[in-house]
Amino acid sequence: MDNDIELVIRNENKSRVRWGFTWAIICAVLWGLGYVALSMLWIVPPYGEWLVFPEGSAGYLVATIVITAIQAITFSIVLSLLWVGGHGKLADLPRTIIFFKVSKWYALAAAFGGPIAIFGSTIAIGYVGAAFAASAGLLCSVVGAIAAKVWYGENISKRTWAGIFLLIIGGVFIWNPSQMMAEIMNPAAPEGIWIGYLGGLMSAIGWGMEGAVAARALDVTDADTGLVVRFMSEAIIWVFILWPASILVFGVDTMINVIVATFSSPSFLIWITIASLSLGLCYIALYKAYPLIGVGRGLSVSTLYVPFAIVSLYIFMGVPIAWWLALGASIAIIGTFVMYWESGDSLLECTRDCKSSLDELKR
Repeated sequence: MDNDIELVIRNENKSRVRWGFTWAIICAVLWGLGYVALSMLWIVPPYGEWLVFPEGSAGYLVATIVITAIQAITFSIVLSLLWVGGHGKLADLPRTIIFFKVSKWYALAAAFGGPIAIFGSTIAIGYVGAAFAASAGLLCSVVGAIAAKVWYGENISKRTWAGIFLLIIGGVFIWNPSQMMAEIMNPAAPEGIWIGYLGGLMSAIGWGMEGAVAARALDVTDADTGLVVRFMSEAIIWVFILWPASILVFGVDTMINVIVATFSSPSFLIWITIASLSLGLCYIALYKAYPLIGVGRGLSVSTLYVPFAIVSLYIFMGVPIAWWLALGASIAIIGTFVMYWESGDSLLECTRDCKSSLDELKR
């Protein structure tokens, strides 16, 4: 009897891990395609015309603040209506919101994922380019794995750490310090281009920390409704905290003109909706992967989004890809496969233990 129970548990763990990898790969495909839509946001009016923005780095910051905030608002609406509504879970949404022991973690995840990660990636796209922004986010798996390990002891195998080491090596090529410094020091480069590189670093830190935080809530709640709560929390942070702060910094007229021009642009609204369908669903897949295979592995496998992003940007937008980006991404992808091609008990070691989250709910 004990052997039969052990076999059932083992098969269940294998199924969880298999589905975890499946969701992470789905996330990678949608994430990569989403960079085309994110790039288009910087091309269509009012961002392509640049008539209502301040000059220099202030203009890029205002543009990124408005774009990122509207992303959160659009993602909340689209995912609520199409995904949660389509699954018949709208009634679960208010229950998740008022369950503060869970929703507080989604709000904290939103703070890391929105004003830090998505904001950083968006400004990196505007300053440096979508290919760099996509590649820079690769290091989020390193941040997420370390944070989850230190914070609540998520079990990461030796092979996974070896893969993370390769990701770091790939990150060195992606950032290409000599090229980065040359661009920063180039007088012909956009003013404050260093902000774009800082944005890439923000995206890696923000997404890694978001994964570690969100996993606490995903252990004990539904990923579909939880993700909508996460985007609603981000929208609230932008509209009621960061937009008013931006008005104080950049002026009422500047912010209001940009917001009105953005909502008045049909082409922008179309592309932000497309972005929400790709990146929003990508987030759902990623949040489903976290409880199944852990934060470190979930983020690591999802980094396969980089080749999809590079190919999509080249095919649809003709974006040239620098050799160091291609090399760095390739090394990082090899690191991902080092983690993926495990077998036996080592593959099951990263299945999460949700005991700490359950204990918190009992208090």
